[in-house]
Amino acid sequence: MDLSETTEHHGDGSRTPRPGNLTPSPPRSRAGSGNGKRTLDEKGRLWKEDEGEVARLMRTVDFAARKHTCQRRKDLDQTPYINHPIAVSNFLSSTGITDVRVLQAAILHDTVEDTPTTIEEIAEHFGPDVARIVQECTDNPNLSGQGAKAEQVRSAPHKSKEAQQVKLADKLHNLESIRRAPPVGWGVRRVQAYFIWAKQVTDICGPSHPALAKRLQRLYETAYTEIDGKYIPCHPEVCGPLLEEEKSRIDKRLHHLKKGEKPCPMPIFF
Repeated sequence: MDLSETTEHHGDGSRTPRPGNLTPSPPRSRAGSGNGKRTLDEKGRLWKEDEGEVARLMRTVDFAARKHTCQRRKDLDQTPYINHPIAVSNFLSSTGITDVRVLQAAILHDTVEDTPTTIEEIAEHFGPDVARIVQECTDNPNLSGQGAKAEQVRSAPHKSKEAQQVKLADKLHNLESIRRAPPVGWGVRRVQAYFIWAKQVTDICGPSHPALAKRLQRLYETAYTEIDGKYIPCHPEVCGPLLEEEKSRIDKRLHHLKKGEKPCPMPIFF
């Protein structure tokens, strides 16, 4: 590749990498193996009950990364989508969840909903327990966006404890991401509607993991974000006054924007 297309040259002879339009590589095979080979146990399964927990967890991360290869988040910087499920799993592990099945389900929770992956495939690779939790965390594809949100509220009390834990961590990462910098194109009403709906879900799931429920409640009571140069409470019904500490949590690129201006994304290369 011609370096002049991807670098900015300076008078002192130095060069700064410049973001480029990269063509993502196609997803790997659905078997999850780069060379197409499948390792089966004596019962013909891809997963093994006696596999070490660390190996199982890393295999799950690898599988999810392959599935989400070409996807990016809707945030300002279009961060790789895989950052989200890894963060969800990390929220759980860092707050005392040691059940590897739950951590695996957190990493895989969007694969069926957002990629060409089936529950049967999850079960084949990672076993029925992980597949069950992932299925509980997967929205019905036949419902509209608002319909799926209403269904999450309706079905939340009937989810397993493990699925409720994943839901809490999923919402926490999404909410903290919105607080830092709302997705491109989101206005005040959409931000606040998302927080109000998320609280309905997490209030139901809260008893499944009090440590995350406490973090979420603190978030609802303190979270502000910045839109069109104005600080707005993310959850208008329960949010308290804006604190100076809260301002530091908001992406600094939003601080001096005037209405209609758009902040610059971070460069892809560093």
